[in-house]
Amino acid sequence: MARAIALALAQLFSGPILGVLGACALLSALCFVLLWLGIDFALLHWFGDTWLATTVVGVLGGIATFALAWVTFPLVAGAFVGLFLEHVAALVERRHYPELPAAKGLPFVQGIAVSVRFLVVLLAANALLLVLLLVPPVYAVAWLVVNGWLVGREYVELVAMRRVAPAEADALRRRHRVECFATGVALALLMPLPIVNLVLPVLATAVVVHRYHDWRRADARAHAGGG
Repeated sequence: MARAIALALAQLFSGPILGVLGACALLSALCFVLLWLGIDFALLHWFGDTWLATTVVGVLGGIATFALAWVTFPLVAGAFVGLFLEHVAALVERRHYPELPAAKGLPFVQGIAVSVRFLVVLLAANALLLVLLLVPPVYAVAWLVVNGWLVGREYVELVAMRRVAPAEADALRRRHRVECFATGVALALLMPLPIVNLVLPVLATAVVVHRYHDWRRADARAHAGGG
């Protein structure tokens, strides 16, 4: 995994990816600004427009926005993966795996369907986890485990389906379930980090592309050895 992360970070600020990186950061920041404005408007509507209310609402709105942004960022990152995955994955493969034929790519409708399913599951899972906020240490561990598993599953399936059928992508993920989970947890650990989380979909895609090809080569060697 260290190799995949190192290669992804090295390419992250290369020319071709910088534009994607900027678009991803801009969209992520825009989502948080809209969230903040929405909360501020709702609180002002509730408390009124006096000076005291405005001051209190400003403080409460900032705290609420920060808390919601931290809790819901996996949803934001998941929403953007479908926009950037194909382009980023192609750039990574062109630089590091030039011997491979061009990927067939992920059909737009299929990619949207997978992303929507992922968002629904992630939203439901994180909503259920909120009951654990009463016990912060338990919530933190559960949040990391659940989101790590879901993020690992989502990115691995989307990257793999660029080249193989969904059933084969699922089989690969199952064969490497422990490594897939570890990759997802490593990416989930980055979600709360300011700035880093703004570009996480791009970084996560690059990391998982390298992991996918590592697993593909390992499976090929295992098959050759077994044969």
